[in-house]
Amino acid sequence: MRSYEEAFSPYWYPVAFSHELKERPLAARLLGKELVVWRVGAGVAATQRYCAHRGADLCAGEVSAEGLRCAFHGWTYGGDGRCVRVPSQPGAPIPASAALASFRAVERYGLVWVCLDARSEQTLPEWPELETGKVATVALPRLDWDVSAGRMLEIILDVTHLSWVHKGTFGNPEQQEVPPYEVARVPGGLRAQITYPALSPAMEGVVPRVDRTTLTYEVFLPFAVRLSFKPTLFFQHTVYAVASPWSEEKMQCFYFASYHPGLKLFPDIFVKSELAILEQDRLVAEGQRPKAHPLDFSGEVHVRADRLPIEYRRGVIALRTGRPVEGPTPE
Repeated sequence: MRSYEEAFSPYWYPVAFSHELKERPLAARLLGKELVVWRVGAGVAATQRYCAHRGADLCAGEVSAEGLRCAFHGWTYGGDGRCVRVPSQPGAPIPASAALASFRAVERYGLVWVCLDARSEQTLPEWPELETGKVATVALPRLDWDVSAGRMLEIILDVTHLSWVHKGTFGNPEQQEVPPYEVARVPGGLRAQITYPALSPAMEGVVPRVDRTTLTYEVFLPFAVRLSFKPTLFFQHTVYAVASPWSEEKMQCFYFASYHPGLKLFPDIFVKSELAILEQDRLVAEGQRPKAHPLDFSGEVHVRADRLPIEYRRGVIALRTGRPVEGPTPE
């Protein structure tokens, strides 16, 4: 069995929203590593957080034309992590060991992504609609949950909890049965679709309405999902959630939505309603045990309606154990 860090370090994870990374370096954490990210030229750089000289926090430094400059003694590092300037000895050769561990970093979809494994051939999720300009986006504040990344994804994919956990937001208590649905194996992940009679909450005397909403789940292993909502009474919107693992038992989720740009009120409505929905999920997820994402199904009893989270967990277990991710098992 590979360690959690070894198994998942080949994948790309967001560590910040692009708008958060300005002229100052920014602290980040990923799979047990403390990082600092900063802007360099037309791109972004990510290295270990602490200076190779005396261990000072480089997040307190500043970005110069030469690179990231430590606030303690002015040692400066390029985007590849190598020290390019030691002010106290300007004429002396810089030791080869004066370098920071550096990691691949890119910007896409309004996020700063980092991959810890320099040899990895893994790619980012493909969400082309976010790059065409035909949709607008709105992001939630980062979600710092005391759960594993896999637990976070499982509760998003769990279709049987909607009527129970989400009472008062969109859950329909009268719809407890989950009709049979299929889960398909697609390149890089899974896909499933269900129709759910979502219930709008009563507001200012308005009677709640049932809206049969088509939910399309597209999972990109290990910890990303695109979830499209197509109501019959409203425009479609799509949610994107990427859980970035800090450790095996804690994660930070970057969560945002795309929507028709003509819907001027959508951002305010989405942020308010989605934060309420996710708070309901958080209370459940943080109470689950074990906190780490299970590596088997012992101690749990599953039914047919759990098919999507079951197949998702099978995929994550395969990645953890170094086996190929196989297609869904027959019912």
